[in-house]
Amino acid sequence: NLIVGHRLRTRSGLLDVLLRTRRCKAEERACREKARDALNFVGLSNIEARSAGDITQEERKRVAIALALATEPALLLLDEPAGGINPEETDGLAELIRKIATAGMTVCLVEHKMNMIMNLADKIMVLDHGEKIAEGTPAEIRTNQAVIDAYLGSDHADVQ
Repeated sequence: NLIVGHRLRTRSGLLDVLLRTRRCKAEERACREKARDALNFVGLSNIEARSAGDITQEERKRVAIALALATEPALLLLDEPAGGINPEETDGLAELIRKIATAGMTVCLVEHKMNMIMNLADKIMVLDHGEKIAEGTPAEIRTNQAVIDAYLGSDHADVQ
């Protein structure tokens, strides 16, 4: 699955593939290496040979992120990556996202798990029914009354 991600960055054409040219072979080796690097980065080098159908939901989320990273993006867009996973797995995924940002990549994250966002984001934009209701740091968002009313509930303002 991950080899496909980096394959988007190769130059081999149909003729290269059919004739198994040197370029095709070299690019295939590079794709495999990039896939291994991506798996290692997301902490899944131990499942390299397993089928995607035989791994946990959290591992699937990490593989999806590894696939995105294998394409060498300038910006990583993540849409609810913590959906369907438990709080412990969410914490692990948040650490991975922090690791990606620390490595120098910009991450744009859409997520409904507010505790994850509050502990992860540098800047937050809050939408309510498709309209922006607030933008700022986690501290600013935490105390924004419109956000509290729409998402957090009045007892969240006291939580650090």
